[in-house]
Amino acid sequence: TLTAGHRYLAAENTSLSVKVVTGSKFALFGNATVSTDAAPKFTDVSDLQWYYSDVCYAVQKGLVNGRSSTLYAPEEYLSVAEAIKLAACMHQLYRNGSVTLTNDATTWYKTYLDYATANGIVTKTYASYDANITRGEYVALFYAALPESEYTQINTVSDNKIPDVKLTDSNAKQIYAFYRAGILTGSDSSGTFSPNSNIKRSEVAAILTRMFEKDARKTITLS
Repeated sequence: TLTAGHRYLAAENTSLSVKVVTGSKFALFGNATVSTDAAPKFTDVSDLQWYYSDVCYAVQKGLVNGRSSTLYAPEEYLSVAEAIKLAACMHQLYRNGSVTLTNDATTWYKTYLDYATANGIVTKTYASYDANITRGEYVALFYAALPESEYTQINTVSDNKIPDVKLTDSNAKQIYAFYRAGILTGSDSSGTFSPNSNIKRSEVAAILTRMFEKDARKTITLS
């Protein structure tokens, strides 16, 4: 039985049985098989997929929701409005320890946009809040959600070594900070970022997890 303030770890090649009580939450990393009602149950996310533990963590933290109670939609792209919501929720969770923001009754994302604007996360007006957000844009939003002290460098990523991001490009500072902190590693062995392409919800869950759990961050060297 889990008690308040305790964390339990299971070594590899073992099994662990726990009883979850009110207020307890799970986060799993690595190759783990879950047989418990504690983990979110989405019909389109199985424990064999690389992003399974990331989706579980992000949903349980209240950082992201499924498209419905049974669908997460990992292959769908993130909209500008959804990205703003995530950034606002991250900021509030970090500052207050919980997420209390809720959808606006008229324009669902207005609550999050107002919060993000008031806290310096959103600093511009977007042409369309329903449009898919680019990778460069979402990094800028997510970066502003946490203080710079949370982006301690663990990787060597030299200036201008991300193949498709130069220091003079828009949002380059934030992109390089995420690579150096192990939140991003790129889509191939060269570290390609594709700043103008869109981001899938499966990838979003991984980034949210790495932002909050430093043990989940990745290593890369680009020099």
